[in-house]
Amino acid sequence: MSLNALSICIPTYNYGKYIGQTLDSIILNMRAGVEIVIFDGGSTDDTRRIVAQRQHEYPQIKYHRQEFRGGIDRDIAKVVNLAQGDYCWLFSADDIMKAGAVNKIFDSIQSNYDIYLCEHTLCDCDMNPIAEHPIFNNIRSQENFHLGDRNQRGKYFCEARITEAFFSFLSGPIFKRDLWDKTDGIPESFYETCWALAGRLLSLVNNGLTIHYLGQSLIYKRGDNDSFLEHGVVNRLRISVEGFTHIAETIFGTSSYETYHIRRVIRNERPLGHLMKIKIDTHQSEMPLLNQLVLRHYSHAGLGNLCKYFLFRLMPISFIKFLVVFKKYIVNRIFAAKRDNPIKIK
Repeated sequence: MSLNALSICIPTYNYGKYIGQTLDSIILNMRAGVEIVIFDGGSTDDTRRIVAQRQHEYPQIKYHRQEFRGGIDRDIAKVVNLAQGDYCWLFSADDIMKAGAVNKIFDSIQSNYDIYLCEHTLCDCDMNPIAEHPIFNNIRSQENFHLGDRNQRGKYFCEARITEAFFSFLSGPIFKRDLWDKTDGIPESFYETCWALAGRLLSLVNNGLTIHYLGQSLIYKRGDNDSFLEHGVVNRLRISVEGFTHIAETIFGTSSYETYHIRRVIRNERPLGHLMKIKIDTHQSEMPLLNQLVLRHYSHAGLGNLCKYFLFRLMPISFIKFLVVFKKYIVNRIFAAKRDNPIKIK
């Protein structure tokens, strides 16, 4: 291995409120052979000052800054290009690394797989744990996949529960640095999707990508802090439905089983109830775009999903609001009943 076996790469923009806590969690995991590379895409807050405070004591922290906002896809490309490690672990500037995570990665990368994929624990914005967030349907322990083998690729895609199996979560995959250079030829359109990381790694599947699923949560993920909501909920849906689907169709083809499963997991993440809530919050001027996105969301997905589309279109907003209020009422009644009648343990 080179001098740095692992580069922890953090692209950031105006996350000064969180990045200090993120860095402190990584510092607690630091060991020889690790560098932290930060690329600041033009922050206007106190990010530079907060990083500098830690750099003084930990020279392994390398800070690079540009004076304009380049966007997440291009910032990711720049921070990885600055990395000098054998493996790169992209890390969100608001997440927390669990104790022992770096040692776990060091032990794992000795097996020399292309990508190591970890889980995360979902938290609220104050980092209070809420729940685990499984990537696969039935796989919970370590497993290896050679995606050049069609049977193993089929299992991997079929078992995927959410798009994190396809590298949508910035902090999920730890990948070989030299793989990155092999993906420099991805279409320019990928950089407009917010999913260029997924596009780069998925573009290697047809070349026989090897993946070691760690079967373990190494990260606390900060919830209620989705930077993609900057331009509203309809645009956030567009990023998922159009952006990720564009990557799948470009790499694997519109009618491939890989694209079918990627569409399926996007529907898992954006179920009908979620779409109904978006409909409530959508201004009338954005409704045509929302309807178009929902139609694409449920296209190529069978009769049942087509029925969901028509249910979305036909259900009045007033009735959806009634259902939301009714659901809250039922949930509150259940919690009240549990509080007033606690279960006695014998």
